[in-house]
Amino acid sequence: MNPHRRLPGSTGRRSLNSLLCLSLLLTGAGQALAASNIIYTEDFNTEGEGTRYTVEGRGFVPKNGQVTPVPAGTSYWGRNTDVVAKGEVVGVPFPAPARRVTMLFNHGLDPASLTADGKKLLDATIKWLTNSKQKMVVMFSAPAGTDSLGDQYLISTLKAQGHSVIDDDTSVLLPAKITSDKVDLIINSSTGGDPIRLANASVPLLCFASDLAGDMLLATRALVDTTFDPGVIKIAAATHPIAAGLPATLKFVTDAQPFDTVGLGLPPGSVTVASYQFTDDAGVVSTHPFLVATEKDVQLLGGLISGMEGSGFWAGADLNEPNIANATFGTIVEPRSLTLKAVDVTGKSDLKLTIALAGTEVDFDAGADDFFSIKVDLKSTGEFIELARYGSPSGTEKFLVEMIKGGDGLGGPTDLVKPNYAKRIGIVARDLTYDIPSSATKLVVRFEANSTFWNEIMAFDNVRIHTGDLAAPKPLISIKRDTGKVVVEFGGVLQSAASVTGPWTDIGGNPKSPYTIEKGSQGPAQFLRARAQ
Repeated sequence: MNPHRRLPGSTGRRSLNSLLCLSLLLTGAGQALAASNIIYTEDFNTEGEGTRYTVEGRGFVPKNGQVTPVPAGTSYWGRNTDVVAKGEVVGVPFPAPARRVTMLFNHGLDPASLTADGKKLLDATIKWLTNSKQKMVVMFSAPAGTDSLGDQYLISTLKAQGHSVIDDDTSVLLPAKITSDKVDLIINSSTGGDPIRLANASVPLLCFASDLAGDMLLATRALVDTTFDPGVIKIAAATHPIAAGLPATLKFVTDAQPFDTVGLGLPPGSVTVASYQFTDDAGVVSTHPFLVATEKDVQLLGGLISGMEGSGFWAGADLNEPNIANATFGTIVEPRSLTLKAVDVTGKSDLKLTIALAGTEVDFDAGADDFFSIKVDLKSTGEFIELARYGSPSGTEKFLVEMIKGGDGLGGPTDLVKPNYAKRIGIVARDLTYDIPSSATKLVVRFEANSTFWNEIMAFDNVRIHTGDLAAPKPLISIKRDTGKVVVEFGGVLQSAASVTGPWTDIGGNPKSPYTIEKGSQGPAQFLRARAQ
């Protein structure tokens, strides 16, 4: 999103402590490399501008100091230590300011299609969000559509229960009226709304606007105004209060209706209360979230960048913010950049470049505005060729993947864009390796980047020029508590054991990071580690 162009056993105490202790042993242990074939390394652990590298567009703008106000976060292009020195972090540490729910619904849904269980699910959702508060003031943002059957059903139902319903006053730039003394519940309808104003509201919020849920860090973007029948809905969290009194499976509607769906990227501490089977255009069937609940103070989408080597790395956020430094940026004509000094690689064979790259997974746009580019000048002549460019694959996939390999000289035209999902980037850094042409003599490496919102963060570290392959790094793992759960973030394959000495076995089902262990799950104390794939 571009704010400068659009604002729209018993796992009790013993088990948890065992897991947390193990995380201290393994976190950060994944950078052991064979150094014999490394020619040059830049680790950013100390300041190097003007000596080891040059920078264009370096700087920092604090929270709400941007040209366009944002709900949280900063704009910067610099070392992580620059950001930390200002009292901020590299990442999206945004806890839910009140209870949140995102679910399948749509302003155009015909209420005549709602089943009795579907109506119960809606009612239970609102009661959980508001603790069954009586005589509420409920605000629609955007204003409810007067001819929108779905919106009007919610309004009539709420009024029949004794609540009053008002429309959001979008002339109020900051959320002065979106406070608990004036509003008890916000409904963010699929008619639109303004996530800039809603994200920080300390009021319970129900969102069924898929294109805005990501801006509020509730879920990654998914399908908008798509007509289909989700079929049988399965209660995936039977102990959640929303599920009380509902059958294990239910129908929400009797026939196909318009829906805004929920993306697959969810806050690690959220609860998928209900799910359904979704069939994509290729006929592939998979389980998707139908209703996702997030408790107050649970970390929303984003998280902190991790997995880097050492104490320093380079990072950027909201890079088209013109106030960061030096000049007016904001177009791909002049992205921010960092260029390493020339390295003599004359006569070296099987030459390669490896970097560690990380990025948030919540809001990158497809297209030319959000990207990370790796370039090299083979003979220090000022003529750079692009080894690879990372960007968002589509409007519903908000993470970075390799989009162009060898785009302007090593493999084809720049408009030949094909996402390589094997090189998907997340908040835990991963190594990327590219071949350097054998004609290189005085090699100059350059990184260019642009992004257009505060939560579109990318970071890189541990740049290595080397010959041949590097030794495979040990996978990283981090383990933390989150609202009565254990959340495990890892690279590679997750394994468990009853003892720290093993034997170790792969956890069934090939779980993906982040992996959540619910409070109260039965089983003995366990230790976790990650192995290479």
